Amino acid sequence: MPAPERVVFQRARPVRPLLQFGALLLITLLGLWGVEHLRRQDPLLRTLATVPPELQNLEFYLERPTLTLRDGKRILATLQFDALEIERNRVHWRAKRLHHAILYDEHANPIGTARADEVLYNYPAKRLHIAGNPTLTIRRHPLGDTPLTVQTAWLQWDLRKQQILIEQPTRLRWSDGQGVIQTLRWDLASGAIELQQSAFRVSSALLQEGAQPQRQVEFKAARSTLRSDHSELEGLWFKDGDTIATAERADVYDRKRYALATGKLRLEDPRIDIEGAKLEIWYGDDQKRALLQNQVRMRIKPRETQPPSEGASESEIEQAKRYPIDATCDQIEYFYRRKVAYLRGNIKAVQQLAHGRTRTLTADEAEYDQKAERLTLKGKVVVDEPERLRVETHLALVSLTEGKETIELPEGAKGFFYPREEEKEAPPPNGNR
Repeated sequence: MPAPERVVFQRARPVRPLLQFGALLLITLLGLWGVEHLRRQDPLLRTLATVPPELQNLEFYLERPTLTLRDGKRILATLQFDALEIERNRVHWRAKRLHHAILYDEHANPIGTARADEVLYNYPAKRLHIAGNPTLTIRRHPLGDTPLTVQTAWLQWDLRKQQILIEQPTRLRWSDGQGVIQTLRWDLASGAIELQQSAFRVSSALLQEGAQPQRQVEFKAARSTLRSDHSELEGLWFKDGDTIATAERADVYDRKRYALATGKLRLEDPRIDIEGAKLEIWYGDDQKRALLQNQVRMRIKPRETQPPSEGASESEIEQAKRYPIDATCDQIEYFYRRKVAYLRGNIKAVQQLAHGRTRTLTADEAEYDQKAERLTLKGKVVVDEPERLRVETHLALVSLTEGKETIELPEGAKGFFYPREEEKEAPPPNGNR
């Protein structure tokens, strides 16, 4: 009896694994069926079956959602929509009517807001395409103390690079001005704004003087970067009324009320042209001052005067008005609220006159009062006109008022006059020799 039982036990051993495998397969199939059954009972999918055909490929459809975009623990933005559609493949998210978005910097401080009609989010690329007349409001920028508003046709928001990019003509507005730019790149982490091919019409503390009526100026820049504490401009062109200024580069620190321009500087207006290599401007309430240094050159243009009628004589001063004056010095300091300029260091002015004559003036210092139309020369003042005269003095007062041009020498002068031959032979007025 014991032997047959041992044989039955040994034959049953290979059958048990087959039964276990079959039971496991059955349980697996039942599990898959259960999961699919539960999936079919998903209320979101039951709702999806009743939506229009164009929405059948959606995974989710949310009404009036609020989304928070994060990079780890850091908040990038919060967005409020009318509706949000997410495709089944999870590649594209479509949003309708972005009511309000708040953008944050790397320290989680709000730096701007946005609104738009349409938003398309590419999930794998982590990029938002915002269209439908989007409007950005940038809270902090160096152009002024009020928010900067940006209006465009569409923009790209790269979440990985944390940048907003606009590459078509775009309008900018703030309390002190407005403008148009071709390209805008806003780094949300640092707050820096890079502009290309920009043109603005502005009115700021740099231009106002006391209670004068507000006036606007135009300026253009090939490239500019607006940082939190200052602006960097390249290829600058500036126009204020009939005055035009250009510079290779300029840095503007609006909070400090200070600007620095370098490179080839040029200023032109109907009466004067100025060139230099370095210009500093202080435009705070307590001072309105500009300092031009390094290779300063100035041309005083001749006034447009009518030539004398035939047979009429013309004074030396009237003749000089028709010829330009080219001057050089080490620096020019201009207090533009008081309209007073100071010239210092190696002052030299040369005027080319008729018949090849040349008049040269040198001085140690000079002061030009624009309101009084008066030029004061100090130090060693020399007026030299070869073969005609040479005068030296320590103080000369020159009145530039139209029709009242005079030269005063309060401390006297010394020098030489070289009479011309015809002057030597000219008879005296009474006819006696």
